[in-house]
Amino acid sequence: MYYPNNFPKDLEPHLITLLIALQELWEKNTTKKPFNWQKHIHSIQKNSVYVKAFKGKSPSIWWLQFILQRYSNKFSPEFLAFAHHSLIKTKMRSQSGIVPLTVFTKGVACPFNCVYCPSEPNVPKSYFSDEPAVMRAIRSGFDPFKQTQSRLIMFALSNHNIDKIELIVKGGTFSFLPRRYRTWFFKRLYDGCNGDTLKLLTSGKKSLDTARSLLEAQQKNENAPSRIIGVNIETRPDYINEKEILYLRKLGVTHVELGVQTLSDTIYKIIKRGHTVQSVVEATKLLKNAGFKVGYHLMLNLPGSTPDSDKKMVEQAFTDPRFMPDHLKLYPTTVTKFTPLATWYMEKKYIPYSFSHLVDVIVYFKSRVAPPWVRIGRLTRDITTHMMNEQLFPPNLREIIQKKLHEEGKKCQCIRCREIQLRQPQKPFRLREALYEASGGKEYFIEKIDANNRCLGFVRLRIAEGGAMVRELHVYGKALQLGAEEKKETQHRGLGEELLFRAETITKEKSIKSLSIISGIGVRNYYKKFGYQEKNTYMVKTLS
Repeated sequence: MYYPNNFPKDLEPHLITLLIALQELWEKNTTKKPFNWQKHIHSIQKNSVYVKAFKGKSPSIWWLQFILQRYSNKFSPEFLAFAHHSLIKTKMRSQSGIVPLTVFTKGVACPFNCVYCPSEPNVPKSYFSDEPAVMRAIRSGFDPFKQTQSRLIMFALSNHNIDKIELIVKGGTFSFLPRRYRTWFFKRLYDGCNGDTLKLLTSGKKSLDTARSLLEAQQKNENAPSRIIGVNIETRPDYINEKEILYLRKLGVTHVELGVQTLSDTIYKIIKRGHTVQSVVEATKLLKNAGFKVGYHLMLNLPGSTPDSDKKMVEQAFTDPRFMPDHLKLYPTTVTKFTPLATWYMEKKYIPYSFSHLVDVIVYFKSRVAPPWVRIGRLTRDITTHMMNEQLFPPNLREIIQKKLHEEGKKCQCIRCREIQLRQPQKPFRLREALYEASGGKEYFIEKIDANNRCLGFVRLRIAEGGAMVRELHVYGKALQLGAEEKKETQHRGLGEELLFRAETITKEKSIKSLSIISGIGVRNYYKKFGYQEKNTYMVKTLS
């Protein structure tokens, strides 16, 4: 019989009776006041039986969720529905319409030694053993199936819908790893999502049904309980070529994050990066022409940089058509253990500019440079002070930046700052389009916004070399179960279809006969409803 790790089996009968008592209190709540779970749990736990069993500690929310899953027949459907909506842990995790699931590859996935990049023993390069996602990977022995399954279980026990998953594969330069390992790794990721996690929690019976090949695992995922709607990997620009792109598509990758770091060949030499700006230009064009969503990692305050040069760098990234990333992680340089930069800092060979200048650069970028078609995913890394030789900025940097923007009456127009999240959209809604040149093609960013300029969803259409490609289609709002509708939510209300239809219309206006879509494996059936067919790892439709 399966039980989640760290679940206290000896408390199982007490948890059942506790929840039955909570159900009775909920049913008596005729005033319809908000049900205070913690308050009622504390009041029930004063009973001597519970005092002895729990030893004065409150049960974890996920323990309660597990009991509700395993013993649902002991509770009313109304109470189960109420618990499902009110006992959600970290609601913001699924605010973007999907659940992001991060896994790590094993081994030193990079042969280079950039001066800022940590190399902690037995940990993937550039990461630390005390980062939450790395700790989970270590507990699973870096096994892809175990990482996927354990994460899906915890998402389910936190009351997030787990039928739409974005896989985020980390661990360094993914393209450096042997293909045989990468193929096996991805097959096991699909196997992990193809299992019925909710059935495992309710019945306790493990399923050993695994695919015989990567292709078979992908085919199963088209109708799996947890469908992979996108796959994100990170790699170096100089590892991207035509063969690698074909292989990434074979794996089902849809989003590539490039470790760009800077747009200066001079700084590349200082930090011993090992490639040039031209590598970034070529990789960006190859990836966009193949339909990938392209993300950049850029670093501020690197050796050799100044506040002015960093402002020029972020400006160039979004004005020079050779670059123009769709997604951005803007990392300030951190002086950490296991790096040559830490030695440079101690010897005063590296003297970073001040924190106030750093804030000024980021505020400048977010208020005056960031276009509405980019999503700024991160402003810091999850690095603990324990792993820092010197703390150059506080961990709540994003919060400080947001406060500074507010005080100065400025706003960031990036997608993350405008996405609807868990807010109620305000009518009227309208389509808004932006057209810009990028990597030898034309990019159409078509978004649906509400009266407050909140982004409800968008589509990225690229027209280049005589063809048309949808590189991304995303509808925001709370992640809903496949086929479900909620009156106040933006998902599953035809918005994706409307955006796709507009992309088709523009394609036809350009006299292009077909439209291709880079699609996650688990979204293929969605596009088939609109006449698209699978062809060479893409979904393709002939336009009349």
